Amino acid sequence: MNILVIDRSPPCNLLQGNALIGQHVFRRLRHHHLTLICPAPAEQIERYRTELADLFDVVHLVPRDGAVSALVGMVEPTLGRLGVARAGSANPAAARAFAAQLRQVLRERAFDVIHTRQLPMAAFSASIPHPAKLLELIDSETLQAARRVRPGAPKTQLRATVARAMEQRAVQKFHACTTVAEADAQVIRGLAPNLPVYVTPNGVDATYFSPLSLPEQPDTVVFTGAMSFPPNVTAVLHYYRNILPLVRKELPQVRLIVAGRDPAPEIAALANDPFVTVTGFVEDIRPWLAQSCVMICPMTSGSGIKNKVLEAMAMARPVVATTLGMEALEVTNWRELVVADHPAEFAAALLRLLRDSAERQRIGAAGRELVLRRYTWDACAASYDAIYTQLAARRNYTVPAPVYVPDGRSK
Repeated sequence: MNILVIDRSPPCNLLQGNALIGQHVFRRLRHHHLTLICPAPAEQIERYRTELADLFDVVHLVPRDGAVSALVGMVEPTLGRLGVARAGSANPAAARAFAAQLRQVLRERAFDVIHTRQLPMAAFSASIPHPAKLLELIDSETLQAARRVRPGAPKTQLRATVARAMEQRAVQKFHACTTVAEADAQVIRGLAPNLPVYVTPNGVDATYFSPLSLPEQPDTVVFTGAMSFPPNVTAVLHYYRNILPLVRKELPQVRLIVAGRDPAPEIAALANDPFVTVTGFVEDIRPWLAQSCVMICPMTSGSGIKNKVLEAMAMARPVVATTLGMEALEVTNWRELVVADHPAEFAAALLRLLRDSAERQRIGAAGRELVLRRYTWDACAASYDAIYTQLAARRNYTVPAPVYVPDGRSK
């Protein structure tokens, strides 16, 4: 099949979840003819084009300064059609250039399926008159925003309201949608009851993330992830302020490693504690996981499957997580990982594992076995392959070429 992929950014940076998924999934879909169009910084276009050559048959990179933001990006095409030059963080001129290139791509080739990745790019493909359009949301912006609402913080409520309205308007323009977790899928089904919504869990490279022969550092726990990402920042601060003091009452020497790029100031400040290590960017996260007794994921916000948890499980590291930290994983508590939401419960679970190496090994082994059985990139790619087939079959006719894409000015 001919597949057009409309992405928010080049799927190259494997430190970003969207790019990580794209790299693994599209590499396994190379039996199709894949065309990519996405914005990219002008000075990096040639590098990205080289990196993407083995993933896509045709690559169109449209110059753009700055990233496409989650919600503001949704209104950029409209502002561009209205001739707005600049509007805060929005870049209507870049949106106009991207829309023009997209129209050109659609004139040159007929596509069986149009695969749009992430909510801000939905504004570009929503108006394309094509009968087989897939929207890959990964996470629901509506759910994430709702979980960030705080009493007495009107901005969080406003964002939640705007996110819901924009996401609802967007998904209704597509013929299928995917998320990585059932909780996100349920929200989308509520916004568009007639839309087929598929849950396609993330995978993990269990060959790369496999157990390493490195000794555990005594009484050491680790948290991994991008440390400028607000839900990660909130999770680490929650652990440090509400859970760690309870653990230290019984294990005063317990150590915390926060391993991840771009630590926010409040995270960097934790390094003033002699029993806390804040690494910043690391080339290889695996040794930090391998040498820690337990990986923690005390998330209190956000949604979707956490790649960090799958990576730890693939390395046979025991994980203690809140419900939000292990959301969408098909696990049994105290078999493949440990689920604990209340700080006292979380601290008790952590203490139990830190004191019992046999229990750590048992849970770690069960976690890796689950990853090998259920959470592979081959399974994720197979899901998309099946969705492509279903979407293409429902058309019942060949897409005519050229395809006209409204630009907001023509009648």
